[in-house]
Amino acid sequence: MSNINKKLFKRLHLNHAYGQLIAMIFVPIMVLACVGALLVLSETSNASRAQQRQMAIAIVTRYQLTAEAAFDLLNRYPWQYDQARNTLQVMLDEKHLIRAAIIDPQGRNRLSIGFQDQEAWPKIDAKADFVGPILHNHNHIYALKINEHTDNPATLVIELDNQPLEIAHYRVMIVLIATGLLTLLLLLLCLNFYSRRWIAPMYEIRMQLQRLNADTLDQHMVINSTGELRLLQRDIANVVKRLHFSFLELKEHTEQTEDDLRRTLDTLEVQNITYRQARDQAISANQSKSVFLANISHELRTPLNSIDGFIHLLLRQGNLSNEQNLYLQTIRKSSAHLLALINDVLDFSKIDAGKLELETAPFDLEEAIFDVMDMLSPLAAQKHIDMAFYYADNVPTQVIGDALRFKQILTNLISNAIKFTPDGEIIVRARMEHDDIGQCLLHFSVQDSGIGLSGTDRKKLFESFSQGDASVTRQFGGTGLGLAISKQLVHLMQGQIGFEDNQERAPTEKGSTFWFTAMFVVDEDIEIVHPHFEQMQVVSYLAHPATANILRHYLENYGVHHVETGSILDLFSQLNKFPTNDENTWLIVDHSGDGEALLKEIRQRYHGNIAVYGYQMALDPNMLNDYRARPLYQPLSRSALIQLLSNQPVFEQDVHEEFNGQGLHVLAVDDHLPNLIVLEALLAELNVTTTKALSGQEAIEIIQQRIEQELPAFDLVFMDIQMPVMSGIDTTRAIRSLESTLENHKRLPIIALTAHALADEKQKLLQVGMDDYVTKPIQMEQIIQILTHWTSESFKKAKSIEKSILIEALDPNILDWQQSLQLAANKEDLAIDLLQMLIDSFPTELDEMQQLIEMEDFPQLEHVLHRLYGATRYVGVPRLQEVTGGFEQFVSSLRKERRKADEAFIQETLKRFDELQSVIQQVEQASQQILNRQSI
Repeated sequence: MSNINKKLFKRLHLNHAYGQLIAMIFVPIMVLACVGALLVLSETSNASRAQQRQMAIAIVTRYQLTAEAAFDLLNRYPWQYDQARNTLQVMLDEKHLIRAAIIDPQGRNRLSIGFQDQEAWPKIDAKADFVGPILHNHNHIYALKINEHTDNPATLVIELDNQPLEIAHYRVMIVLIATGLLTLLLLLLCLNFYSRRWIAPMYEIRMQLQRLNADTLDQHMVINSTGELRLLQRDIANVVKRLHFSFLELKEHTEQTEDDLRRTLDTLEVQNITYRQARDQAISANQSKSVFLANISHELRTPLNSIDGFIHLLLRQGNLSNEQNLYLQTIRKSSAHLLALINDVLDFSKIDAGKLELETAPFDLEEAIFDVMDMLSPLAAQKHIDMAFYYADNVPTQVIGDALRFKQILTNLISNAIKFTPDGEIIVRARMEHDDIGQCLLHFSVQDSGIGLSGTDRKKLFESFSQGDASVTRQFGGTGLGLAISKQLVHLMQGQIGFEDNQERAPTEKGSTFWFTAMFVVDEDIEIVHPHFEQMQVVSYLAHPATANILRHYLENYGVHHVETGSILDLFSQLNKFPTNDENTWLIVDHSGDGEALLKEIRQRYHGNIAVYGYQMALDPNMLNDYRARPLYQPLSRSALIQLLSNQPVFEQDVHEEFNGQGLHVLAVDDHLPNLIVLEALLAELNVTTTKALSGQEAIEIIQQRIEQELPAFDLVFMDIQMPVMSGIDTTRAIRSLESTLENHKRLPIIALTAHALADEKQKLLQVGMDDYVTKPIQMEQIIQILTHWTSESFKKAKSIEKSILIEALDPNILDWQQSLQLAANKEDLAIDLLQMLIDSFPTELDEMQQLIEMEDFPQLEHVLHRLYGATRYVGVPRLQEVTGGFEQFVSSLRKERRKADEAFIQETLKRFDELQSVIQQVEQASQQILNRQSI
């Protein structure tokens, strides 16, 4: 229904009973009355005209001869016009005749009688016998041909008055109007009866219902209708009565409910007060825990720093015996194990506080696994446990991720395996779980032959502060945090962790297998290339079957001609077939039993290359020198095997000698004297001059004295954080305030040397004016990196207070400049170039993506996203890298699932593209600050 019809419907009130009654009765009757009146008027008019025509025919027929005689007389004797006219004058006696005339064929009026006889007559058809009626001056004209059979024919024309016809017409209209008025009166009487009988009671019922409310439901309703409406009104009254009773019940129930709710709210208020107090206590306890962790971190790491430093200094001395060197290595590895336990406790606190964040940096995955196994090898050697390490061929060696957290997970699993394995073997495996564009999901497992776990103990494996058995802590030690922390770290690496019982896989096996998966970013441009040693021949005897299988697999991949022996006698028999002194021949034997006697027997038969496989702690360097044998340390690694087959000498590169700190003067501030001694000794090895200060106040006095004496300023300050009287933060603020009073004074780099390990500690230290952050125990590599970065000429020219504030003001989630520097090997110029290249590529990449989305070319879009994702890995843009990687994975799902793009997929693609544009805009805005800073 159109809007016009709706407005008309509403204006005429056709939705009401009266309007509908009028529309259903009056309108049809009025239409029928109008049509009937028109028909009656039309028929009466036609009848009147027919009657007049008959009368006209009778008149002209009756006077036809008279008219012919008058016309003949006039034709013969034109001067007899009056006589001819008198002859025709008798026609005026006819009723309603107004005038008459005789007209010749040429249309001339030859003879006329009556009123207005001189008025012109209408043109008459001379060929017709009878003509009429012709309307002329509100009257009708009729004509009859006379003298038809003579040479001079003429036409008798008469004019009849139409007034009688009009009077008859008006009479009919008066009768019709009277009939219509009577009909209308009758209809109004019917309408009055209908309204009093039906409509008025309905309106009364409606008014009664409108007056009803919650307070008037109990009032009596007057019933004054009849018939069906009386029944309806009675039913409505009954419904209202029932509603009244229901309302009373509901009101009573509501009052009872309100009382119950009021009591419940009072109880909840008391509980909320109790919960609020408990929450305040929990917050206070959490703050106390954080303070405790900070203090315990400092108290534990400070002596560990001294221990590690002195061990490093002793190991660098060349006058140590092999036994002393072994003892120091054992102490150092035990110190590292103690540091790992401390890290477990601190990491658990970070995870609990939600402050643990993973770093992203390229590292050698195979080397990281071997470093963990090598660190734990002394523990395995003490229990005579064989360790083996299998690295699948399709697993990339170079990945991007958090190497420290990965090592922490692997350390927990391997140390647990060593702890709960009295004897036997531990096998670590790394294989590809799922390979994708730009990233891969790797599967790692640690299999042992230990005591295993019962069904009830498995449920508590990954819970905090829990052990498989109550006697475990007493028998084996441990905090019960390793697996719980590992589970959290694995989840942060987008992986899973689990446990398998070896007996479920094979009834003859014992022990358990812990496994986990982790997602790493890989560079697909780097191909895995295995070396080839086709000219090399190897004879091996290894007592450990798993290690023998791994060695066989590696040698097959390298194309080595390999002869594997199963016993000592078989080994001696094979030696007789090989040349005694061939550079391309290697003999690999296991260090088991009496190693010296075995080497002595071998040298009597063979004078070529020999490698002895065993733990570093168990191999005597003097014995190897006596029999011209090389060590091949357990567990076997591919890099060590390649180094052996390439006949490269075994040595450790001394990276410390590459840095020469001649001319540098450093101020070391620490309240712990052993730490100062260690730091001074480490810096002395790098030719760096050190001035010690045991408190913050002493450090400020030393700096003031040098300023007053106009001596050169220090090149760098190592500042301890927790010190009595004046902390490192207060000392730093005092130094910055002192610098602000000096003119043309260069900013003094202050490096926080602290044992704190909380996630937000670095940000706090940078905000108070420090320039970098080093966690105790400090290593020589860290010292070299700090001195290289903060004492270079580029740093002294570019670093300023304003620029430091500008860098720290950036959102690290959008642009992490420190990460960009790390990815660029701490070369600021390279980091600037990489950032500029990334910013310049944005317009082209976005335009191409927009076109590909419009063309729905999603395979090519995946390629462009992978290209952009690869570029983000060399710049510290965590949010952009996350959004780009997620977008690429989403688009690649179309190809992996082998399906077509539907509307939902396209909408999600557009949504992710808008998000990518927004993040790119944020990166561009943040980058302008860095690029503008560079141009200053």
